[in-house]
Amino acid sequence: MGRIKLNRMRFHTCHGALPHEQHVAQEFWVDVTLELDLTNAGMSDRLADTVHYGRVASVVEEIMMGPPVKLLETLAHRIHRSVRELDHRIGWLEVRVTKVDPPIGVPSGGVEVVVEDGG
Repeated sequence: MGRIKLNRMRFHTCHGALPHEQHVAQEFWVDVTLELDLTNAGMSDRLADTVHYGRVASVVEEIMMGPPVKLLETLAHRIHRSVRELDHRIGWLEVRVTKVDPPIGVPSGGVEVVVEDGG
């Protein structure tokens, strides 16, 4: 087994529960970690023997840059479902969506929602 990690994909877009968040872009980070057997890919050096992480990034971008939603949970679940559908070889999958500077009234390192499963 092994893991492919796409770390801190950055998006400047509009999502949030407050009215102004639907119109004023903010920074978001998305991390996706997928677990699968990497043995064949490691031996063959063929893209067909692994999950194409460029396709994963494209799915994430489509959702993040799509129509605004209110909740990070919605984004995380949509990304999780869409990445899961890309390839049957994906076992465990984790999606982290971080709003870098959320309007929560106190300085913070961001707010993060994590969705994961057991495959």
